[in-house]
This record gives sequence, C-alpha cells and structure tokens, in this order.
Amino acid sequence: MNDEVHSMRLRPHHILCVRFISIEPPGRGEDFDILCRHVKDILLSHEDSIIEVTEGVDDLCDPCPNLGYVKCISPFGDEDKVRRWDTRIINDLRLTYGDKKTAGELRELINQKAPLDFCRNRCPWKTICTVPYSTVCP
Repeated sequence: MNDEVHSMRLRPHHILCVRFISIEPPGRGEDFDILCRHVKDILLSHEDSIIEVTEGVDDLCDPCPNLGYVKCISPFGDEDKVRRWDTRIINDLRLTYGDKKTAGELRELINQKAPLDFCRNRCPWKTICTVPYSTVCP
C-alpha cells in the first residue's frame, strides 16, 4: 500500500471508471497517459488521498488534447454528454459535487454499489472495462 497522500479534483466518471479501464483511451497523448496511470494508482492503492468530486473539467482533463476552452470536446463524448454521464454516476453513488472523500472511502463506496445502472445500460466504454464489471461488459 502506498502511504503518500495526494489531493485531486475528479469528476464522477473519472472517479468511477479510471480504475476499471484496461487501457488509456487512445490518442490522448503521453502526458495524459502518465497522469491517467497516476490517478488509477491513487484510486487503487492509496487510502488517505483526498478526492474532491468536481463538476466539469478536473485535474485529469488538464493534459487531454480534447480539452477545449473549459470543456470537453471529445468526439467520443463532448461536455454535454459527459455531464449527463457524471449526473447518472453521482446520483447512483449518492455523492454531491464538492464532496471530499479519501480514495479508500471511494473504493469502498464503489465496491458496495457496483455495478451501477450507468455501467449496465449507458456506458460507451464497456469493451475496455475490467473486474468487477466483467458481468456487465460484453
């Protein structure tokens, strides 16, 4: 277990999904890939790192080439679509924007609630999802 404490701002789909994807989304660049692996490490193996549930652009978005002027412009899901994902996820997890939880608390919460309705019915990334969502991934 890594004892180093971090503080990050992450939007709901990053909190939920980053730890379960098997690869970094393609075409985002080396800086994004490095940060994505770092976020995944925090979400998987840090207990006391603080994660603030953020509405809109977060720390993981910063190096992404699909970040437009303060919004996501990804062809796989622009800001409007991503905010709809975030709304479904935050509601399913019973969190609110501005909540601050440790990575350990978020892991426990996700483990209790997974798989979410969003995961089963709405997620466009099911094909790169891993355990514990293997039951909902094709």
